[in-house]
Amino acid sequence: MSLRTKLLLLSLLTLILPWAGWKYAQQMETTLRSGQEAALLTTADVLGRVVASEPELLYRVGQARDTFDPSRGDLFAPLLPTQPLIDGFADEWPQPSRPVPGFGNTSPEEPLLRLGVHGRSMHFFAEIQTPRRAYEVPTASGAVPERGNDRLIILTRDEFGRERAWSVGALAPGPIIVRSCDIGSPWRPHADDMPYFTGVWRETTTGYAVELRGPLNLFGTQVAVFALDKDNTRISGTQGLAWLHTGSEALKQRLEQYAPEHVRVSVVDVNGWLLARAGSVTVNASSTYPGLQRNEDGFMRSIYRGLFPSSSVPAQSYGLPYGMWGAPVDDARAGKNSAIWFDQAGGEPSLVRAAVPVRFGDELLGALVVEQPGEQLVLVRELALTRLLNLTLVATLFAVIVTLVFAARLSHRIRRLSRAATTALTAEGRIEHSIPGTQARDELGALARSYDTLLGRVKEYTVYLQTLGTKLSHELRTPLTIVSSSLDNLVSEETLPPNAQSYVDRARSGTNRMHAILTALSEATRVEQSIEHTDRVRFDLAELVRNMGQAYRQTFASHRIETQVPSEPCMVDGSPDLIAQLLDKLMDNAAGFTPANGRITLTLDAGPREYKLSVSNEGPPLPPQLDGRLFESLVSSRGSSDGKPHLGLGLYIVRLIADFHGSRVTATNLQDDTGVTIVLEIPMTYSPAV
Repeated sequence: MSLRTKLLLLSLLTLILPWAGWKYAQQMETTLRSGQEAALLTTADVLGRVVASEPELLYRVGQARDTFDPSRGDLFAPLLPTQPLIDGFADEWPQPSRPVPGFGNTSPEEPLLRLGVHGRSMHFFAEIQTPRRAYEVPTASGAVPERGNDRLIILTRDEFGRERAWSVGALAPGPIIVRSCDIGSPWRPHADDMPYFTGVWRETTTGYAVELRGPLNLFGTQVAVFALDKDNTRISGTQGLAWLHTGSEALKQRLEQYAPEHVRVSVVDVNGWLLARAGSVTVNASSTYPGLQRNEDGFMRSIYRGLFPSSSVPAQSYGLPYGMWGAPVDDARAGKNSAIWFDQAGGEPSLVRAAVPVRFGDELLGALVVEQPGEQLVLVRELALTRLLNLTLVATLFAVIVTLVFAARLSHRIRRLSRAATTALTAEGRIEHSIPGTQARDELGALARSYDTLLGRVKEYTVYLQTLGTKLSHELRTPLTIVSSSLDNLVSEETLPPNAQSYVDRARSGTNRMHAILTALSEATRVEQSIEHTDRVRFDLAELVRNMGQAYRQTFASHRIETQVPSEPCMVDGSPDLIAQLLDKLMDNAAGFTPANGRITLTLDAGPREYKLSVSNEGPPLPPQLDGRLFESLVSSRGSSDGKPHLGLGLYIVRLIADFHGSRVTATNLQDDTGVTIVLEIPMTYSPAV
């Protein structure tokens, strides 16, 4: 993994900033929610004390609190939000948002009843199933017929035990006729009509439906409904008198007096039936928070909503308008204060709902529920998260770009330093270092200065090694001359015994080898010095190579010498003597590795811009450890047995002569590894650097 990639990954750690901001916003939201819940519970507790001060507003009679049970047939008449149209249809009657006891499909023996309170009126709807329908036929005398038509009997009982009954009939589908009647079969109607009732009789596919409206105080505390056919036979009805529990319009008016603005207050009894509701929840966040006036449903905010979902619970179906069951109402009906947040659903905004028990002394009367919109806090949270995440993402992008630029700059400096260190040692073995960035004051500058110091010391040591031969030659020549002259004097002055003569011969052989070594060491120095004073001339390289090839056939008679030279002239600028010396070294090197009767090829090829002079020989390939070091001083791989010293200076002299001619010399193995070829590339024209 590159340094640039590592720094890029490191810069991505700045993404922890959006996460930290989100966690902070969540904690802040939790704190604000707790504060709003506590404030709402305080408001609910105050309103609950107001309601508890007038317990008579909750129940028409106290007995209903203990005996009311819809599962056995008791009826509940909620407060209707709007007044139904008296048309005989049940479309306008509200449906509960969840299954409610006593509200649902009934058997054919029980009528489908709907009761509701609006203002001081009771609204009544009943649907009767009967295969035959008969209407009242007016008599000539104006008397009320006691039979012959379908009727609906409504029996009521007030809190004092007084009972009254009404007979509801019709002359035809349309307006109803309501008369008081006797209590008990045959429910004989009286002649006086009830002007306080209005309603409609409508035929249905399975029978008929009756919808009417009358004064609330006429319905009492218990109600029974019976459907009679034309023979006064009961075809359906309730199971006797059922308790009638209604919402309280007086309690609703009292709540409207105390309910704060934009807050909805509800009161339920101990069983969860809704007695009254006042106020409304509205959201006007944009007027309070100008930042929310724009981009209410923007693309980025929709993404953030998906990434960071709300901590509110999904909205629940409470069973409105008949009652409220579920959290937190159930906790309040059990005597505990509770508050909870709900997500936006059902056409209502996000809500915070608090519920407290309503007590009269030690007696639990019901629960008071206060609802306040929480959308403002939700929108403010989303706006804060949007701004925070946008800023942190921009900061992260900026950090990534700056890190990439810094990484590119750092990588560039490191690559320059690496390239300078790699090219400090040339292919010819010279150290030519120019380390960049040594003036920098950081760690890379210190590293560059260390490299520069190291390469300077290596260069000094290399120069010392290159001049070591000259120094040794100068220092050893005088003592070696003394040894040689002493051996000559020893032999000339007296006759030595045979065994001593062998020692003298061996000493002379050693001194001769040492003379040869000193001569070889001095030769490289002489070549360097001669190169400095050599003049350049224009000469024919092809003619020179051709003549040298003929001479080598006689010199290296034990090998097969082949020469391949172009017939046209090959003119170059340089020194023919140095080129001849270079060929001598190459041929001597090739002959040392070529077996007897082996082939040595001397070739000159003309290229587009340079001449290629090569010497190829059969023999062992180059060892891998000498790759790139063959033309350095004192480097040799020769292990010949000709008794001559091989110090590795021959190819070093070849490189010196090649440098003088601005040429490049290389040594490679033949393709089949049967030998070695050394190629010298001589430019056709050469202009030495000034």
